[in-house]
Formats: sequence, C-alpha cells, structure tokens
Amino acid sequence: MSTRSNIIIKNGRTEILFYRHYDGYLIETGQDLHDDLSNSYFDNVGQYFNIAKFTEKLLSQNSSYRIINELAGDIEYLYTFEFEDVYIHSDHYNRVKLKSIEVDQSMYGGGGKNKYKSLSKFQDAINKTKIRSKQ
Repeated sequence: MSTRSNIIIKNGRTEILFYRHYDGYLIETGQDLHDDLSNSYFDNVGQYFNIAKFTEKLLSQNSSYRIINELAGDIEYLYTFEFEDVYIHSDHYNRVKLKSIEVDQSMYGGGGKNKYKSLSKFQDAINKTKIRSKQ
C-alpha cells in the first residue's frame, strides 16, 4: 500500500497543488522537499528562495510529483510551504521568503499537525523521525 501525500506551495493567494503517490513519510517526501527547497536559494546569502526553481525541481523528479486541481481524498500527509513576497523595486521576481512549513497528518494519517518557521527546524524534525525509525 502506498503512502500518498499532497504538497501545497502558497504565495499570497496563489496555490500550486502537487500529489505524490508513494513514500509520503517525513523521512522520504519530507527530506526530498527539504533538499529541493534548500537547493532553490535565489542568492548566495541563503535568505531568499526562488519559488519557480523549487516548483521546477518537483516536476523534474522522474514523475514522483504531479500537479493536481484539488486535494486527494486518500492522502496520509499534507505538506504546506507558505512563502511571502519580498519584491523590492528593480529586484527580480520569484524572490520569496519562507514563512512556514506545515506537516499535517491529523485528518488523514491519524497523526498530528506541526508547523516549522524555518528550513532548519524542518530538517531537525526529519532527523528526529529518522532516529526514531531506527530504534
């Protein structure tokens, strides 16, 4: 049986929905999402992300993710990445700051809902899950 998941990328009123059919767990999909986002920095400072690059990475992974119109009804994990614009006159578009990452398993997988305010906090949660799964 597959562990299905949805991913929502939010920026203001815009939402892009993705579906992944298998390995929706934090240590699989969560780690993939973390790695793709951490490789989508807009600049070398590591403060801003390029939301277009992040989306492109999700779509180029051997069809693991696909864009969908609505949330699937049989998922166990819902990942929500919320960004906020930091556009300054003459700066490039698609430059965003990460507002939060939410992992929701409450309605779907029987777990809880957790919100992370940074990419490093999200990685900490993934690492804790990896440690628990080895015990």
